[in-house]
Amino acid sequence: GHALSALGYYLIQREGLIDKFRLKPVMLARLLRTIESGYNPDNPYHNATHAADVLQTLHVIIHGAGLHAGYLDRLGLLAAYFAAMVHDHGHPGLTNDFLIATGDVLAVRYNDKSPLENHHAASAFALLQRHDLDLLGHLPQQDRAAFRKQVIEMVVGTDMKQHFTILASPTAAVSTAQPPPGSAPSPLDEAERLLTLQVALKAADVGHLGEELCVHERWLGVLEEEFFRQGDKEKALGLPMSPLFDRAKQGVSKSQVGFYDFVALPL
Repeated sequence: GHALSALGYYLIQREGLIDKFRLKPVMLARLLRTIESGYNPDNPYHNATHAADVLQTLHVIIHGAGLHAGYLDRLGLLAAYFAAMVHDHGHPGLTNDFLIATGDVLAVRYNDKSPLENHHAASAFALLQRHDLDLLGHLPQQDRAAFRKQVIEMVVGTDMKQHFTILASPTAAVSTAQPPPGSAPSPLDEAERLLTLQVALKAADVGHLGEELCVHERWLGVLEEEFFRQGDKEKALGLPMSPLFDRAKQGVSKSQVGFYDFVALPL
């Protein structure tokens, strides 16, 4: 199926963003299908179905928390949806640590700094440079720059190596303040707005932790298989085996309680 492109088009249309920004429907559909095709269907976990799941979870978070009222104008909402759709675009099914250890071209290109996340954002924006996919080319330069900045900040923020740095940010502590009853939350400044959106996408990225157990177990099973495949590569290359990546032992299912307590719940 085409869950990612279909859901993406539906949400953008339902929110009135096609009319608001005078987007060409055919070009939008073409762009979304192209983004979808940029996900490797052979990846057990990091595929287009995962991206669709993250998109729908982010949509629920945004509207459930009232972020669409104070944290996102219409351009920001479009950027948030786009960030969710492309947040793992072109994922090779391997971790940043593996790419760095093997001197992969992505690690070299991005100087070992979030090579995957930088690649996801860069490869997605490369699509927008194509004449037949230049969906936002008619918008003012200021709007295109704001869209690009928000998408990059949100996507790069999904790197788990930045997880505790983001949560330890003084701005993150401020963003936990509750708004008065009956009022929508609003950011103190642009830095706090972007940080909140980063946290929202990070929460959506691990959103299956909040699903029913049977759903979570299905996601966990394919994630474990993807990690085992990397473990197989590490073994073949004579590299140290990443923790929980050895298919001869128990995988990431062993660490779920700790991951939930120390990574997911703080979000």
